[in-house]
Amino acid sequence: MSEPIKSAGNPEAMKPVSDLVEKTAEEVRKQPVKSLVWAFFVGIFLTIFPVGRILGLLASIVFGLLRPVLLLLGLVKISEILSERRK
Repeated sequence: MSEPIKSAGNPEAMKPVSDLVEKTAEEVRKQPVKSLVWAFFVGIFLTIFPVGRILGLLASIVFGLLRPVLLLLGLVKISEILSERRK
């Protein structure tokens, strides 16, 4: 198996990911049957449960609520500034 393609980014930022890839590859070489069984059941889980749709729904909810929350925080900050000026 070939080495993963290294991107032209910060090597320090990629270190945790490359360490995880190396550890995973080592475990797969040690226990290929166990890794195959895990991969099979994870594949079944991802096929049965719509994980992508659930994550997409959560992202749309978060981004939908982001504007009102930022507006509310802005109003709170404005009221704090006005109350400080009155004192």
